[in-house]
Amino acid sequence: MSRASHSYQSRLTAVSLSLLLALAGCSGAGDESGESGEGTGSDGGTTTTTATEDGSATDGSSTTGTGAPTTTSTTTDATPTTDPATTDTATGTTGDPLASPGCGLAPPDLPDGVNVTLDVGPEGDGVRRFYLRRSPDYDPDVPHRLIFGFAGTNWVGDMIEPYFGLQGDKVEPRPDEIFVYPDPLWRDFDGWGNLGGWVLGPYAAPADGEQDLVFVEAVIAYMESNYCIDRERVFATGHSWGGDMAQVVGCFLGDRFRATVPVAANSPYWFEDRGGFVDCVGDTAVWTMFGQADEHFGSQDPGLECRDFWLDERGCDGVDAAIGLDLGDAPDECVEYQGCSATTRFCLYGAQYGHQVPGDYFAAATMAFFRSF
Repeated sequence: MSRASHSYQSRLTAVSLSLLLALAGCSGAGDESGESGEGTGSDGGTTTTTATEDGSATDGSSTTGTGAPTTTSTTTDATPTTDPATTDTATGTTGDPLASPGCGLAPPDLPDGVNVTLDVGPEGDGVRRFYLRRSPDYDPDVPHRLIFGFAGTNWVGDMIEPYFGLQGDKVEPRPDEIFVYPDPLWRDFDGWGNLGGWVLGPYAAPADGEQDLVFVEAVIAYMESNYCIDRERVFATGHSWGGDMAQVVGCFLGDRFRATVPVAANSPYWFEDRGGFVDCVGDTAVWTMFGQADEHFGSQDPGLECRDFWLDERGCDGVDAAIGLDLGDAPDECVEYQGCSATTRFCLYGAQYGHQVPGDYFAAATMAFFRSF
């Protein structure tokens, strides 16, 4: 790990531990996810959780459930509350889940989509919100996959959820998956103006900052304390500025995320420190997607630069050491690289999609990828 990366991780760990105890790309101006325009989203019901000085939490929710969330500080080496082997019926893969402290608890939030509000303290920019959707058949004794979806500029969680379609009609539903879609904050970015977007770690000026990484860790902590989460199977996808964020969590929080699918992200300037690239934490699998006719950033270069960053980071055998991926009728250039320390894929998808996600197969391919772990 580089000195810069180690320094960042030490600061993030210190901030995150204090937060958990209390709770117990970048696209620039004009970026769009889905249709253009600003929005604050609709409110599908809100749960508000506020940390108190003694580490307990108060719950202002009108939803059914257990009320106040468990105030448990979580770490990746915690002993699971249950330890059954699980078999992925979609892929045939078998693995042992690392069950979270929330296993066995009744869920505090409604199943059909709810906005949950957390006070994550000054390190995470205070009161934050994410959209949560779980199955009405949620079983609190079964460890669930947790999937993050990060929105692009000026979009929030409950707006981006139908755009991604991860639970839509192109994906076979599974009861053992929970989805969270965090809201970015509207901030003043030097040279870009006031936009709803993500701060992307310490090297991403003018979008630099660690607050959104702290926020993501707070969402994971909330979910692990209140729901039965398989802590070995946390995933993320994102589009445009949200694609930047999916790459950033896959690197700086790579010990928390099993795999990410960043789509239409910018060049990886968020990983550059004094002319060189940082070393990432962990070994997250990455499937980068970028459009053949995506000129949002001026060329295809951002997609290729992100691809090359991950090829180097994962120690792959090179750009020519790849096998094609069968995505049905999609004629796109989609490959998986060989010799990598973790699964590393790339799609240069069809010109008809422009800067948007490849809607014909994005949702089904992304969920099949996540379900393969």
